Amino acid sequence: MKPILTFITTMCLCAAVYAQNTPKHDATALLEYYQNQRYADAFTYLHGIYGDSVADVKILSALAYTSQMSGQLPQAEKYYLRILQTDSLNIPVLFNLGNINNRRGNNAKAIIYYLKIIKKDSTNFNVYRQLSTLAKNVGDMGSSIYYMQQANNINPLDGDVAFDLSTFYLAIKQLDQAEKVLSPALAADSTNLTLILGKAKTTYQQGKTAETIALCNKLIQEGDQSGAVISMLGTSYYLEKKYQLCIDTYNKLTDDTQTEASLYYTGMAYKGLKDQRKAIKYLEDAIEKAISPTVDTYYGEIAESYDRLNKTMLSLAAYQKALEYNERPVTLYALAILYDDKLKNKKQAIRYYKKYLASKPPKNHQQYMAYSSSRIEALSR
Repeated sequence: MKPILTFITTMCLCAAVYAQNTPKHDATALLEYYQNQRYADAFTYLHGIYGDSVADVKILSALAYTSQMSGQLPQAEKYYLRILQTDSLNIPVLFNLGNINNRRGNNAKAIIYYLKIIKKDSTNFNVYRQLSTLAKNVGDMGSSIYYMQQANNINPLDGDVAFDLSTFYLAIKQLDQAEKVLSPALAADSTNLTLILGKAKTTYQQGKTAETIALCNKLIQEGDQSGAVISMLGTSYYLEKKYQLCIDTYNKLTDDTQTEASLYYTGMAYKGLKDQRKAIKYLEDAIEKAISPTVDTYYGEIAESYDRLNKTMLSLAAYQKALEYNERPVTLYALAILYDDKLKNKKQAIRYYKKYLASKPPKNHQQYMAYSSSRIEALSR
């Protein structure tokens, strides 16, 4: 009997000693770290006590959380994966692993973790939102829209999802669907400017000019004078034949933010007011805005390619087209060379050499300028 009592006593003493020697953190100290958002210090504190060999899920969770919050993402992932080994369908852990991989740019891996959550919880709104964004990032637009639709079905009142989904429907001209998505969200949050903008874009494409005007004016009153809002409002005023209001609206744009469309509708509004001079001015400005400032260089490149193919007349036509947009020195010089070497037209060669010299070529053109002067002299004999 005595040996048995001795064994029990010994085991109890060992257990007590072990309990006393088991490291344990100070909950108050850890809470203070959390409250002051000193997550890196919290991680260092916990790691210093428990090290990496700890198996307690609660401690692993604390180490994972503090390392994640302090930006030590690879370390956090390591701890979360260890927890996952004991519970492969732990939704908070899967969500954190998805977020970590999302932050590290590993979209494909993040998608895998989020999809595991969906298998267990098919009504998780936030996961569908994340999946939609990630699918878009990897170029899978079909899945992105599907996940967005699922998120919208779960919570049709979320303004961000409603706006994004309506934007997609507008892009594919499903205007009724866009309106259907926006309506419940806007009814729940009638002052949400993002949703009002989405509604304005929808009514604009539907041709509901009066409603578009009301919505755009509401946006402007709230400080949104973006180009998109000004454009929809100005064009709607024009379509309503409110020409002066159209002009006044587009005048809110600066010279830098004027577009081909804004200049066109301003010109047409002046035409509606029978102010033909201003109509002509704005329509000419619209034409200028519509043309790329470097279009002459495109024609110049085309001309050079034709020249290398020995298609001289096509090369000449392309260079002449380039001059219609901009008389660059390099184009004038190329034409002079073409007339001189290929077409043997002395008169035109002299003309373009002179025009080239008069165009104030850049300083690094000294060699070409000298050659042009010598050719003018030689061809004039």
